[in-house]
Amino acid sequence: MERLLSCECGRQHRVAGSQAGQTVTCQCGKSLAVPTLRGLTALPPADPAPAAADTPGAAGAAGEARATSRRDTASRRWQGWRGPALAVTTAGLLIALAACGWFAWDRYTIDTSYSVEAEIEAGNQMFETYDPGGLSEAWHGFGKMGLRSKQPPAFFLWQLYAEDRERRALISGGVAALFAALAATIVLTAPRQR
Repeated sequence: MERLLSCECGRQHRVAGSQAGQTVTCQCGKSLAVPTLRGLTALPPADPAPAAADTPGAAGAAGEARATSRRDTASRRWQGWRGPALAVTTAGLLIALAACGWFAWDRYTIDTSYSVEAEIEAGNQMFETYDPGGLSEAWHGFGKMGLRSKQPPAFFLWQLYAEDRERRALISGGVAALFAALAATIVLTAPRQR
C-alpha cells in the first residue's frame, strides 16, 4: 500500500514499501528521507488513483494541478542567481553587439584606398604644374620649414582611425561571443521541467 510523504513546501509524494529507507527528491529541490517500513505505517495512506478519477471533476482538477505544478517548476527554474545572471549576460550581449555593429559600420564608411604612393604621385603632378621660378620658391619655402616635426597627412590619420575602428569592432565582437557563451551556459545548466 502506498503512503503519502509530505514535504515542507506542501507537496505530497506517493511512496511504497519498496522505497523504505531511500530518499526522494521533491520538485522544490529538497531531498526527503523515506522512513523505514515501521515508520511508513505512521504516514497517511494514499488514495488509489483510479478512484479519484472516477469522481466528477477530479480529472479536470488533477490536470489543473499538474499545469500549476509545471508553472511553479518553470518559475523556480529562474529563481535565485540564474534569473539575474541571465538578465545581466543578455544585456551585456546586446550592448556588445551594438558596439560591434557601430564600430564595424564606422570602419567601413571610411575610404582607405588613398595611399602613400598616391600622395607622392599627386605631389609630383603638382610640381609639374610649376614654372622654374615657382618651383624655386616652393623649394625655398620647404627649406625654411626645416627638419622640425610635421603633421602627418590627412589620409594617413584616416587610415589610423579606420584601423582603430576595426580593432574595436573585433574586441566588442569577442566580448559579445563571451556573453553569448555565458548566457547559453546558464540556460543549459538550469534544471529541466519534469
